[in-house]
Amino acid sequence: MNNELDSRKQLPKTEIACKDGIIRIDPQHQGRIFAELDGALVHRWDDKVAKNFHPVEFNNLGGNSLWPAPEGGAFAYNYLDGDWLVQPGVNIAPSEMVADMTCQRTVTLSNRKAQTLGVTFRRAVAAIDVADIVSTFGIKGIAYHETDTILFDTPRNPQDATVAAWSLEQFAGSEGILAFGRVKKDSRKSVNMNFYGNPLPRLAFSDGWFKFTLGGEDRLQIGVSAAAVPEFIGAYVPAKSLLIIRRCAAGAGTRIDIADNDQPNGIYGANDQYSIFNGATLDFFELETIAPVIFDKNGYVAGSLLSSESYFFKGNPQKLLTLLRNAFGMPASFEF
Repeated sequence: MNNELDSRKQLPKTEIACKDGIIRIDPQHQGRIFAELDGALVHRWDDKVAKNFHPVEFNNLGGNSLWPAPEGGAFAYNYLDGDWLVQPGVNIAPSEMVADMTCQRTVTLSNRKAQTLGVTFRRAVAAIDVADIVSTFGIKGIAYHETDTILFDTPRNPQDATVAAWSLEQFAGSEGILAFGRVKKDSRKSVNMNFYGNPLPRLAFSDGWFKFTLGGEDRLQIGVSAAAVPEFIGAYVPAKSLLIIRRCAAGAGTRIDIADNDQPNGIYGANDQYSIFNGATLDFFELETIAPVIFDKNGYVAGSLLSSESYFFKGNPQKLLTLLRNAFGMPASFEF
């Protein structure tokens, strides 16, 4: 009995405390991350899907998931024979805890070039200390850092395959929610609208920031170009008094087009560091971070490394706005 208890104590941790909440990593559900703030889950969670995982159809459970990009185009992982799909290695394959708050899985994926690829997904999560921010602005908060790695078993000729690590963080709701971004260069030129639909009527631009009003009838997606030197993206959810901020390192390597379309300008036709998905009538939205592709010394694709941070703050609108300006550098001209 004592040996059994000792063994249980040595199992890697799958949750950690962080100021006003808890951060969890879920190896059984592909290493998704879920965060709880002030007793409430901040991520979307579909309990029905969790209890009835489908072997083929996309199990859109919610949380923060790690995907391989690109979605569309000549090297697509989500279009192999025409119809959109999520491959089992992304959709249903569980991960294994290999250390505290660190999970990993090795799976087989195919791409639109008909290449069979051995791919290892690894995710490590750590809490970020937000005690000073919470105290200074009189709010509640949690935050975490994630390191996401996707590696090919063998470096691949870039004519055959490529991959970029892509963190899709999903939240419930869309109507009445305001997404935004902070950029150092021209905000209008920073936004890539070459996905599907026309997001322009829902976009507003100013010096150093843009707004993206979510909701409506049409699913829309935008990218945020690395060339604009973006500092973060985020969302304000007034119904929950919730402010979300995501930021990621620029990273080393070459950026690719992740888009869910035919990518008429080719795999290097876009260089987005962030993306925002407006699910509209699907009643969810996503704040996404994207890494560049890493090449080995021979010019072959080795994989991708993504370093991201997610912050969640709860409080009255004025305090959250003051925090956004003073702690994260959003210009004073920005308003919810």
